Amino acid sequence: MSVGLVVTAGAGTVIAYEVCRRYVLGKDAGLLTVVTTAWRQSWKQATAVGLLAVPVAAAGIVSLSYLPTSGLAEVLVPLLVVGLVLLLLLFWCLPLVARFTNPTWRQLRNGFTLGLTTPSLTFLLAIAAVLGGVLLWNVPIAVLVVPGLILVWWCYLLERFFVARRFVPPPEPQEAADSGDRREALS
Repeated sequence: MSVGLVVTAGAGTVIAYEVCRRYVLGKDAGLLTVVTTAWRQSWKQATAVGLLAVPVAAAGIVSLSYLPTSGLAEVLVPLLVVGLVLLLLLFWCLPLVARFTNPTWRQLRNGFTLGLTTPSLTFLLAIAAVLGGVLLWNVPIAVLVVPGLILVWWCYLLERFFVARRFVPPPEPQEAADSGDRREALS
């Protein structure tokens, strides 16, 4: 049972990202339609990227196992490297798999390049992940809300980032005019 969860974790993350992206962009589509389309389009790449996270996480667990005997100073750097690689794989590479059509090696290269060349966004994401982890550790029932909130927030930031860098076209003028009219009506 747990092996199946590990294998489908990448595809599940891509599907969750796609659902959140649709929500952030305000696109209307049925949930089942979005899920099946995202699954069909990216399950192979998402599974490959997700499986790359397994040995990285295993290296983190091994490093963490040395904590009692070696001390924090000896395992801090390996744990930070493992955390950064996992952050880049899960929050930069998998959204690129969901959003763009490229070979897997290019998705990985682009994800690592974007994550490392925009340290402010990556650092902000790391802070959110750590705070979310602390919250989940102290309030386990928050697992029902916190991951979704972090994912919606991250999708919002990524969509703004992609538009600002001209990786995707900005929203159409009609949509912008409609949303502007709604803002004026609510003000």
